[in-house]
Amino acid sequence: MKKIITLTILFFVLFLSITNAQGIKKTGGFTRLESFGNNPYVFDPFFNTVNPAWNSVYDNFILLELGSVSNQGPYSAGGAGQYLSTSFRLNKEWTVGGILSRNDFFGYSIALLDPGSTSFAGTPYTGVVNAVNNLVGTGAVIPLDNNVELMGTFTADHTTIGLGVAYASTSNDFNPPTGGSSEGSASQIGVNLGALTDLSNSFKLDLGASLLLPSASFMPPTGNETKASQTIIFVNGRAFWKASQKVTLVPIVGFTTASGTVDSGGTSNGSVDMNSFTAFGVGLGANYSVGDFLLAGGLMFSTGTLTMPSVANVSPELNLTTTVFPLWNFGIEWNMVDWLVARVGYTAYSGSVTNENAATSTTTSENVYSFFHPAQRGATLGLGFHFGDFSLDATINEDVLRQGLGNFGATNGNGPTFALLTSSYALP
Repeated sequence: MKKIITLTILFFVLFLSITNAQGIKKTGGFTRLESFGNNPYVFDPFFNTVNPAWNSVYDNFILLELGSVSNQGPYSAGGAGQYLSTSFRLNKEWTVGGILSRNDFFGYSIALLDPGSTSFAGTPYTGVVNAVNNLVGTGAVIPLDNNVELMGTFTADHTTIGLGVAYASTSNDFNPPTGGSSEGSASQIGVNLGALTDLSNSFKLDLGASLLLPSASFMPPTGNETKASQTIIFVNGRAFWKASQKVTLVPIVGFTTASGTVDSGGTSNGSVDMNSFTAFGVGLGANYSVGDFLLAGGLMFSTGTLTMPSVANVSPELNLTTTVFPLWNFGIEWNMVDWLVARVGYTAYSGSVTNENAATSTTTSENVYSFFHPAQRGATLGLGFHFGDFSLDATINEDVLRQGLGNFGATNGNGPTFALLTSSYALP
């Protein structure tokens, strides 16, 4: 349940790319957004993941997401959520680049692999690999990893068009000396298309759409093939109206839908619907920028529904709907000195969940309840270190500040100082 609520919120916070009134700075990333109050109203290179046209803005730029503390604990290799993004300018019109991501990618785009198998909407929403392995046995199909995405942009007049294409696959073939062989495989094709256009000197339009097509299958030595496939679509749009020299108004809208089918194989070769997911959100924010000071924030509404299809003689169709309103995001960013940027943010939201459960094979019971955030944490802190064209951005574990001198020699002072890290380099 918690993961479904988190998806509904984070989809609109992390998926929507927003710009602001201050000048373009080739620095940032997921870490900056987190320390900036999960802010969807700021300009940042992380959003080339949902709209490749931003690669024309962040050209000749390399971003390496160092991620958060590894699941193996502090001082172990391979921080969670690491990925590499690049953009290189060929000439005035064209740029080329790409993204290398793993199955723990933080955002929602074609860089994300088999979303259902990587907790896209929590346990009730199953990915294609999990759907097949749940039927034929764990390990039959190897989960997808190490996604490769290629991107390119073309600029003419006041419009830039960006295209991204991603692909990943796995295989698991078993050929014994006697008896039949088996074959397990998975793949995902992703395509995203985006546009940035200046309709006037004070009005910019940003449009993006992404399509993911994950699939998995297992062919046993005897019997029918077990297979699953899904279609996942993200769409986002936003407008940037420069109301004054200091203030930019930013309305945003986003939509996602995910559905699929599974063929259970065995003695059957018919397909049934998998659980589906639909989400929609709108928001209005503003940026106030003066020199090296930026204040950004806004209000958002979002709703998402997970639908579980009916099962004959077992249960009717069931829906789990999460509605979030109001969702507040605020952040402040300012240059303390030339090489150091300070950030502080705050996120808060209220919402309700409508959960249907099967009472009989044809009727449902309904539970409607409220939820709130922050339960434990609403404030975020961060620092940005700039040395020439190199940047290192970090979120601060605020408990380090509370510990004070207890960080030195204390038995409980072994927590990480920085929760997230992102490094970037603007090529000269």
